[in-house]
Amino acid sequence: MFRDTMNDNNSNTDYHNDDNDNSSNNDNSNKLIIGLDEAGRGPVLGPMVIALVKISGQDLKSIENLSVKDSKKHSKNRREELFKIITNNYDVRYEILEAKTIDKLRDTINLNKIEIMAFTKLINSVLKEEYPNYKDSNKIQKINTKIEIYIDACSSNEKAFANQIKSKLIVNDENNIKIIAEHKADENYKIVSAASIIAKVIRDREIEKYKNIYGEIGSGYTSDKITINYLKNYVAERGELPEIARMSWKTSKKLLNDIKTKNNVDKIKNSKHIKKNVELKQTKLVEF
Repeated sequence: MFRDTMNDNNSNTDYHNDDNDNSSNNDNSNKLIIGLDEAGRGPVLGPMVIALVKISGQDLKSIENLSVKDSKKHSKNRREELFKIITNNYDVRYEILEAKTIDKLRDTINLNKIEIMAFTKLINSVLKEEYPNYKDSNKIQKINTKIEIYIDACSSNEKAFANQIKSKLIVNDENNIKIIAEHKADENYKIVSAASIIAKVIRDREIEKYKNIYGEIGSGYTSDKITINYLKNYVAERGELPEIARMSWKTSKKLLNDIKTKNNVDKIKNSKHIKKNVELKQTKLVEF
């Protein structure tokens, strides 16, 4: 197993142990540890990416020795390095939700529920492998594996968030499946930090693909002046938003409303100008 050369000795990682086990002799050989996080929840441009990293209990030491932390705290180059290490050594899965998909889903559910839907889709992809008879409730096999799922909670109510995830799992096995949903889990658990890095790198790569098509669009975040100027110019020239924009975002609606208002004002001005010219011509004819 690899060992990353940049060790982080200040890790807050504190993975759960069974109540009857002493942490020093706890056997992790029958344990699966899963971490999930997202990147691109708030931007007005581009996709949201949900990522899952799965390790065995035997890989716990290696993930703890890996100098991962919240993806925003790493440089782009370091994220790319860690991305290679993580994808080469662990089970990595992800879901890309394009802007138009997010907009369509927001017609019926809010952003939190969209995240929960994507999180559970990835978790269930693992559970299908661990519980091959999951479709038949009478034949669900008893497994010896303990599955711990760590998620960076997007809801203000961590317990309610965990319960919503649990309610959408294809298997109800509280004896073997434990969900730990916390705010700042990407800072407190390295398995979630790893998922954070995967999500961030994939999203950044998607943004680079967009730039090859649309030109310089910035990061996609509303705080990015390059992104906002790009959108303003695009709307001013075409009267609509690019398909990579999230139409349901307030920023998008405001930009469209502003250009509509400007066009209406221009029409009124043009109408008054035409009327004035007509009246002037009529006056000259009368004088003649």
